[in-house]
Parts: sequence; structure tokens; C-alpha cells
Amino acid sequence: MKYDYVKAILYAYPALGEIGEAVGAAADNKALLSYRDLRSTEKVAGEIVKEICVRRTIEELCSVVEEMLGDCSEEETFLLEYKYFRRKRVLREKFSSFALGCTERNYFRKQNRLFLKAAGYFTRKGWTQEKFLAETDGLFSRVMAALGDGREYALTAQRRRGRPCQSSG
Repeated sequence: MKYDYVKAILYAYPALGEIGEAVGAAADNKALLSYRDLRSTEKVAGEIVKEICVRRTIEELCSVVEEMLGDCSEEETFLLEYKYFRRKRVLREKFSSFALGCTERNYFRKQNRLFLKAAGYFTRKGWTQEKFLAETDGLFSRVMAALGDGREYALTAQRRRGRPCQSSG
């Protein structure tokens, strides 16, 4: 799909901060241990710079998602939280009294409209699938492969019960 990268970003959003820190720590460790590396200084420095750029990309993605969330209504924020972010604590605390009054069919329509809105937002901000893949340097290749193979269900823990239209969160 043309917008699989948007799904990858949305699914990864809750962990983007941790991912960025891990990539930054890897760059720091590589720099600290570079004296042991037998390759040329130029090659090692190039890898370190690449990891620093990936960390900045992840930080930029995180801020773009946060900007998008700032433009979303409460219902849209709930829908993103419920489908993509799946942070139980946020759903329990922030949306405990929120009720999504709709049929199951309308729920899927709302999710689809919201996804297209998010895809448009990322596109307007200059994020295309090519840019995402190039600037993250393969960091999300397994996520993209799962999405491409139609295994979106493998990216998140399955819910045990309840539907968003019948429960309050």
C-alpha cells in the first residue's frame, strides 16, 4: 500500500522516544569504541553520522505526530489511541468516560477517514514512503514487511474483549 509508512509511524509512535534514545546510545557507543575498530576512520565516522541522522529523523517524526495530535478532535485522538497506540493507561485515564456512539460499520469508516487524514498530514509535512525508508535506514523494515504482507495484526497485542462502539474505552 502507498501509505504503509504512515501505519508504521502510527504503530511505532508510543515507542519513538525510546527508539530514538536507543539509536543515540548506539551512536555514542560506536563513537566511544571506535578506537578498537580496524576499519578506516572515515567509514566508522560515516556510520556514526548515519545513526545520529536516524535519531534526528525519529525525533522529527515524533514531533510531527504530536503536531498532528494537536489538530485532532477528542474522538480522533481516541480512535488513534485505540487502534494504533494501544496505551492502556491513556485509554483508562484520559478516555475513561468517553463513549464512541456509533455502529461497528461507522467505526471502521471513521478509522479509514482518520487514516487518510493522517496520511495527508504526513504528505503535507514532506513525509513520503521513500523519505521515510531512506531516512530511517531500514530501522522499520520488519514493520513495513509485515504491513506489506497483510500481517498488520502481528504488530500489536490482540484485545481480549470489548469494542470501541459498545464500551466507554
